[in-house]
Amino acid sequence: MKILITGGNRGLGKILATSLSADSISRQSGFDITKDVNSIVDKSLDYDVFINNAFDGPPQEEWANFGQSQLLIKMFQKWKEKNKTGWIFNIGSIASDDNVSPNPDWETYRVSKKSLEAASLQCSRAFRNNEVSFRTTLIKPDRLNTDLARSRPNWTGNGINCKDIATFINYCLDINKNTQIDQITISLNYDYKK
Repeated sequence: MKILITGGNRGLGKILATSLSADSISRQSGFDITKDVNSIVDKSLDYDVFINNAFDGPPQEEWANFGQSQLLIKMFQKWKEKNKTGWIFNIGSIASDDNVSPNPDWETYRVSKKSLEAASLQCSRAFRNNEVSFRTTLIKPDRLNTDLARSRPNWTGNGINCKDIATFINYCLDINKNTQIDQITISLNYDYKK
């Protein structure tokens, strides 16, 4: 089974790429989800599994454009057109569950991840309605245990083990062909002590 992941050069993406023996693309390898969407979609056709992991940054930035959502929408159309089988996993965030006021600034990460959630669930519905042969799952993790998270001043020593997300993906790939998991939220006990 061939797996392709965006943003596999650090954090969750790097751990998933290693754990799942996936090929990785990122800005460093010449694939930017804000600029190279068509190239990424075309490349995905050679794979059985695509993990939509790379985040393009806050939408208020000139260079950002809801890249994960746009990539998913174009990929869905191309995979449908080609009658492709396989699986698309979208890495969302538990942050999309909370609405906060834009004071002093917009929480644009939440806005982007909510957009991805809506698009992913529409894709999942297409499989359930027998409109496509591929499956789509949204994974919404809480705070991750990554180098980046551990470097932040608010790090509490408590985060999701990224290998658990790889285990979940492997579980999905093993279930019956008529079944998909539309979405999963992986959350933390913030007061947990080892």
